Amino acid sequence: MKVKALKFAAKCILATVPAIALIAFTLLCPFCYMDEEYPAWRHAKETSRGDLYDGADFDTVILGDSGAMSSIKPELVGKGCVNLAIGGATSIEMYYLFSEYLKCHDRPEAVVIMFAPFHYWHIDNYEKRTVYFKAIPVGDLPELYENAKLCGASSVRYDGFVSGEISARMGLPGKYLPAITAARFTGRYNDNVRYFEDIVSSRGYGGFGNLKECHDPSYETSYEDMVIDGDAKLIALYLQKLLKLCDDNDIRVRLIQPAVNTETYEGLNEHYYAAYRNYIKQAASVCADIEYEDKLRVYDGKFFADPSHLNEEGADKFTKEVFGP
Repeated sequence: MKVKALKFAAKCILATVPAIALIAFTLLCPFCYMDEEYPAWRHAKETSRGDLYDGADFDTVILGDSGAMSSIKPELVGKGCVNLAIGGATSIEMYYLFSEYLKCHDRPEAVVIMFAPFHYWHIDNYEKRTVYFKAIPVGDLPELYENAKLCGASSVRYDGFVSGEISARMGLPGKYLPAITAARFTGRYNDNVRYFEDIVSSRGYGGFGNLKECHDPSYETSYEDMVIDGDAKLIALYLQKLLKLCDDNDIRVRLIQPAVNTETYEGLNEHYYAAYRNYIKQAASVCADIEYEDKLRVYDGKFFADPSHLNEEGADKFTKEVFGP
């Protein structure tokens, strides 16, 4: 009986080996299978923790979404600038990212904050990027989910959000197996490493889109108003928390607006644009030392790589406008 029991136990152990090996691979080798967005999120997290640039402190920190990431080139600002903006981010991710930054670095002199207008009221990437890339420190999750509950933010407290978070943190196959299969385990490694090295070299700048120019209107033209639902309330709460964090640490804030191409600007709903501008004015009132803009910049389509993001020439133009020659 003992021999049979031992054999059965041995079979059970052997049966778990593939699953354990897959979980280990998932946790230890994300560059091998993650999509092209992952390197930028990793750059922002590692920079905030002081794991990159020899833990250097920066005078100017850029926070925002893909528009900020593709519009501001730290190399044109100076060695004291780093861009921590990431595609799909809102004030939620940027608040926790910058909170982590301040734990590991001396405070910067200035923070530049820039989001696309719709990212002030719409959460579109929490489950598929924020959770997927484990962007929020574990210790901060109870606070975030409690705030999401109070605000009624359904994109953060979605059906199955607890199991989704656990699956991501533990690297369970159900969460990452589709990506691993698509990458054939290691198929994305070289591209991800190359992109990560490029982002580190540019101190956070990274482009989106591949057109030489783009005159198509962006998705902003499809909105008739800012929808103030639970998601929007949570974003507003974290924008206030982010601005107050800067205020409490005597950090000068520049709340700037992205550039849009001419076709987008001409196609904006007047009510939507007015609501957005009023939102910015109200948000800026919580911060003592703040310079803010409430108007979108308008560039010719020759400066865009897709309807929403500047090409490299556009980024040069934008950076020089915001920070001077």
